[in-house]
Amino acid sequence: MTGPANNLYERWQEQIQQELNARVKAHQHEVRQTKALHARAAGAPEPLILIGDGDSWFDYPLPDPLHATDVLEGLRTAGQPTPIILKLAHYSDATTTLLGVNKRNRLIAQLQDPANGPIDALLFSGGGNDVVGDQFRFWLNDASAVGNDPAQGVDIRRLGNIFGVVESAYLDLIGIRDQFAPHAPIFVHAYDFAIPTGVSACHLAGPWLRPSLVDRGWPDLAPGTLIVKSILVQFRVMLRRLASDPAHNMVLVETQGTLAPDDWANELHPTGAGFGKIAACFRAALAARFAHRI
Repeated sequence: MTGPANNLYERWQEQIQQELNARVKAHQHEVRQTKALHARAAGAPEPLILIGDGDSWFDYPLPDPLHATDVLEGLRTAGQPTPIILKLAHYSDATTTLLGVNKRNRLIAQLQDPANGPIDALLFSGGGNDVVGDQFRFWLNDASAVGNDPAQGVDIRRLGNIFGVVESAYLDLIGIRDQFAPHAPIFVHAYDFAIPTGVSACHLAGPWLRPSLVDRGWPDLAPGTLIVKSILVQFRVMLRRLASDPAHNMVLVETQGTLAPDDWANELHPTGAGFGKIAACFRAALAARFAHRI
């Protein structure tokens, strides 16, 4: 990449890094304050210290004046004691690029810094960006080739290939945790059943699903919705397989089936109220593992 496009990309990366540096500084200040307060309040439950990494479900850039703007903000703003969360997630991150060399090193650096913790758990949201977008058409069969049967709308072989890549990224995340925070469980989720309405995020990004469905001959909402659900169910199967291995110390937070149709702001993201519902799922899963601390 050269020329103006390269300069724009570099500026964007610098801006992201500056924002993350500010988050780390604020997090470390909050950790110091909380430890001092806890030392003076004998018997009070100690709040969880978490790292949240991943995609826009953990870092949604569009504000909601009435509700939390993403899952992590939902965790921060409901219930007591409030967890302390270092948000390393950044919207537009894909799982495969998130755990590439630079972003992998970013996570490791924060896990190694004692000022950030001790870290009780990692929360991770990833996999969606690797499948949706312009590449979404790769995982679909042409309607005409399968008799217009949405039950056969997914190219299982190709979908398995990309989920294999995503699974490798999750396994790498487990390896990072094992080395740098071996006692911290990883909490993951499989999103919810997105509806391919063609609605974008305030005309700034998307749509991510409907264009590919239309291109493959699935223009109607009902069959498109079934196809998307089928893909997400397979994604959950992959995560469930990982979480079922005790050696992975991974918790699959069950989020599929949580959102109603009016809880979706666009094709891929819930409304603020919807994010709050997903945050409640995470809160319940954390409470099951860390009794009396959240």
